[in-house]
Amino acid sequence: MKTKHSILLTIAFVAMMAITASAQQDSGLIVHKDSRIEVLLKKQTDINKVAGFRTSTGQFKGFRIMVLNSTDRELAYRTKGQLLSRFPDHAVYMGYQAPFFKLKVGDFVKKEDAEDLRKRLSSMMPKGVFVVADVIKVKPEDEKKYLEEASDKGK
Repeated sequence: MKTKHSILLTIAFVAMMAITASAQQDSGLIVHKDSRIEVLLKKQTDINKVAGFRTSTGQFKGFRIMVLNSTDRELAYRTKGQLLSRFPDHAVYMGYQAPFFKLKVGDFVKKEDAEDLRKRLSSMMPKGVFVVADVIKVKPEDEKKYLEEASDKGK
């Protein structure tokens, strides 16, 4: 009895699927797409490209050169002065994380650019000078350039 009942249910299910499939083919359904969807998709694509350059707080990800990590405050200030006089085009950042004074130079989006300056700085600084990932400051005109480069890579 149970098997006859399940067979009848299976036949009914298959018949319903066949009717549904033939109804979908004959419906002549026309879909009209809103043109604003393309605009929104383009905006979302641009946002996704920018996300690769930014942190979750909206700041730019990049690189700086760690020049000094010392407990000697006077050395840190003296080194900062030397860097500012020799490399006026690059920003110098001094931070304090007890008990260390950390001195970093530059705001670089590309690691290769940071490596170029690191090589020049390593001749000036006797101890290790190395590139570190950091949150950087980017000028608005440079921001536009980097975002265009990201768009070109995505194409």
